[in-house]
Amino acid sequence: MKRLLVITPTLGQSPWLDATVTSVAGLGPACRHVLVCPAAVQADLEKRFPQALVVVEPGGGMYAALNAGIAAAGDSDAITYLNDDDVLCAAGTAEALRRLEQNPETGVVYGRVSLVDARGAGQGWLPVAHRTGDLAALLARGIVPLAQPGTWMRASLLAALRGFDASYRLAGDLDFFSRALARGARFEFVPAEVARFRLHPGQLSKDEAAADAEKCRALVRWTDAPSSPLAVLRFRRDNLPVYLDRVRRHGFVSMRRIYRGD
Repeated sequence: MKRLLVITPTLGQSPWLDATVTSVAGLGPACRHVLVCPAAVQADLEKRFPQALVVVEPGGGMYAALNAGIAAAGDSDAITYLNDDDVLCAAGTAEALRRLEQNPETGVVYGRVSLVDARGAGQGWLPVAHRTGDLAALLARGIVPLAQPGTWMRASLLAALRGFDASYRLAGDLDFFSRALARGARFEFVPAEVARFRLHPGQLSKDEAAADAEKCRALVRWTDAPSSPLAVLRFRRDNLPVYLDRVRRHGFVSMRRIYRGD
């Protein structure tokens, strides 16, 4: 892709922000990185990261910040966003972008996302659907079948769907994927590590009650959709190594407990 865009909303306080920015820089000069932050830290971030465009957040939460970053960056071909504690993986990202460039009908490409702790040590993987034809059936069962980090979206699709819904605080990415799939957008999966998601205290994603409510809202359009037991079986089968690795590392615990740090 010729014009790549990564948006990172940040308060400017993350101890991992340097690693986040470095991982984006590894994608080369075709990639523009936009940091969206409070006005109080704009000057500091501009000094620390002169290679990035630093934009003041408009208020209204993370998804409003993402929309503002996209608007400030101007024209792009492919867009992703990256939290200020996560990192992109260059090899998997390159493969995802090749898929997006080679297949003009594809709107979203996602891959495998590993879990790391505060020090960067591996903590397992997030389960994702390997068969994109199963995405709708999995959503109908309330299963989130892909991970946001490292997922690239065609800019034209984002524009057609008017970006992210800023009324969400935690699940605006899931809402976008849900809307894109309902619109008929084509998704592709690459069996490569595209990003690393960092587990640490204080994450927004640990607000379980709010996250559950927003998940239900994002998936409401699939309430009456057909649910295929075979799709669920394929999802479980394809992610069996992920589940076995989780048991080896953490014992018989759910992803929810891992997020909480129990």
